[in-house]
Amino acid sequence: MSELVDVRSLDVESPAVETQRIIRTGTTWLAAAMVAPVLGLGPLVASGWRPSDLPPVADGVFWLGALAAALGVAGLVWAGCPVLGFPLAEAHRQKVVCIRVGIVLALSGIALSGLAILLSPAG
Repeated sequence: MSELVDVRSLDVESPAVETQRIIRTGTTWLAAAMVAPVLGLGPLVASGWRPSDLPPVADGVFWLGALAAALGVAGLVWAGCPVLGFPLAEAHRQKVVCIRVGIVLALSGIALSGLAILLSPAG
């Protein structure tokens, strides 16, 4: 059985506590990064729209954004993964980088793809 820990005695800036916080928030960011594109693209795809309907430049920007978002999601998956496959200090460093880069890539990729769709002429 696990021992009860007095929360008041924990150092909130310790690597162990920070790693737990990254795992929790990484999971939340991952869920948001997965739901947001589905809400935007789902109705478009259901109506018959495809990325190939975009003009060539907008099509390239769309796929660049999709690639950035996919890499960001991969970073968020690693940040939110509760398994520490490395010693705590190394896992902490990895998760700090993964959540920061993951959030930036996922959000900017989603925004870039969305702008490619919204700013392209209706066809």
